[in-house]
Amino acid sequence: MTSFHLFNLDSNTWIAITSIFAVIISIISMIFTVIFSSQQLKHNKNSVKPISAIKFSDYEDVLAVKLENVGTGPLTIKRLVFKNETQESSALISMMPPIDQLWTTFTESVDGWTIPVGGQLIFLKLHPESGEIKSLIRKELSKITVYLEYMDIYNTKFQDKRSLDFFGRHSEE
Repeated sequence: MTSFHLFNLDSNTWIAITSIFAVIISIISMIFTVIFSSQQLKHNKNSVKPISAIKFSDYEDVLAVKLENVGTGPLTIKRLVFKNETQESSALISMMPPIDQLWTTFTESVDGWTIPVGGQLIFLKLHPESGEIKSLIRKELSKITVYLEYMDIYNTKFQDKRSLDFFGRHSEE
């Protein structure tokens, strides 16, 4: 009987070829592991990404400015600033003129605060008791721009900015 030898190679050559292929497959699997690990990390970061929404209410019975977290992870405020032509403050209430009624809600400096997913932070809220007060507050709010710097749980920094000029749409100036 004749024995069949593939390519007529001895056993030591086959061991060498098998070892080389094993090393190549190991290298390829390491490359795929690195690629998929980086993709998984990117996915994990996007799965807990906060998204800020600076919102306001301008109705006949309520005026309000607030921040909502509409993302998928907690939003940590690094720095919040309200600016108009002449001043800058970390508290919106400090930029409001004196009025003859109590504010419904207001918040002082909020740097370092965290807003959970779906949560909100009201900077200022008022149920105006007269048209004069409503006009005065709308006029002041319309001059202000909100600047926000915030972070996610991975300390990735984000920025947002929104003008409150919408409050000035009733102004006749």
